[in-house]
Amino acid sequence: MSDYPYNFDATIVTYEFGKMNSSVVYVPDGVTSRLTFGKSKRLRIDGEIAGIRIEAALLPTRGKWCLMVSKKLQKLIGVTVGDHVSIAFEVADQDAITVPMELQYALEANDAARDVWDSWTAGKRRSFCYRVSNAKMIETRERRVEEVIDTLMEHTK
Repeated sequence: MSDYPYNFDATIVTYEFGKMNSSVVYVPDGVTSRLTFGKSKRLRIDGEIAGIRIEAALLPTRGKWCLMVSKKLQKLIGVTVGDHVSIAFEVADQDAITVPMELQYALEANDAARDVWDSWTAGKRRSFCYRVSNAKMIETRERRVEEVIDTLMEHTK
């Protein structure tokens, strides 16, 4: 039995987002009816799929809510489109952001950039954090931190 308040089993299916196909699971109406979505088009969650820890977002699609299941995650848990998975989650802090260490240090060293950073929405800050943390090489991460700081400084003018 999971410690998460929301639990369900679902089948991974393919969903067409414009010209791109993505693998998703649809959240049952019985689960979504118990959630409060607010004004956002997404609802951030923390949980697990097939026992693997995830941080993700529920996304609206044609009147339903879904959770994207990346190819990397599918490979990690040993499933593919058409397979059934168990999902358990809780609603996450919608404003929580994990700032990569390199970016955190750069923001602490630059008050003007930090002021702009603090004025941005959580979603915008999260996208810049993802860009930095998604880089595999240290040099790439450092270059992306410089790009974020440059972008922030452009907004101080």
